[in-house]
Amino acid sequence: MPGVLWSAPPSPLSAASGSAVTGSTSLTAGTPAPQPVIPAGIILPASKLKLEADIELTSTSSTPTVTVGFYIGAEGGAIGSATVLVTAAGLAVSASATAWLLRARYLGTFRTLSASAGVIHGNMEVWSMWNVGLTGAPGVSIAPATAAARTVSTLNTAQSNQLDVGITFSSSAGSISATVTDFLAELIG
Repeated sequence: MPGVLWSAPPSPLSAASGSAVTGSTSLTAGTPAPQPVIPAGIILPASKLKLEADIELTSTSSTPTVTVGFYIGAEGGAIGSATVLVTAAGLAVSASATAWLLRARYLGTFRTLSASAGVIHGNMEVWSMWNVGLTGAPGVSIAPATAAARTVSTLNTAQSNQLDVGITFSSSAGSISATVTDFLAELIG
């Protein structure tokens, strides 16, 4: 008889937006607090991890590019110490934007479980209004571009893992901010 498998959001859940990330050229977590955590011991081989983030960008007199990504690491750890699941780099930004939307969606499959060499394979779709405005057609891209980069093989799947949305601006000139307004994390087992 097969076991019962569940689909559930890692908790705790947040009904709030994240804190605005403003002009930082360093990787910064924009994840709404409290960040979702996958408890130790519940990931199974072939489990799927689904992540979705809506990010609003406001920019005046500044045209940097932005890197957006999803990260996984030890519960309570800093995003700079987390493992990169996927990033979309070089996203163009308009010099005049107010709450323009970007949506990022990641789906990955856990291939191998390990305390140091767990493997997940996945990719992210990105729809961005950040360079086309509210009336243009969104730019659509897939990340990562290469097959090799779709496999991450350095995960600690034995520990409790925190999930984060990371944002990095290429320049801090002018006034620019990005806010994660919604973040969905789901472990599908």
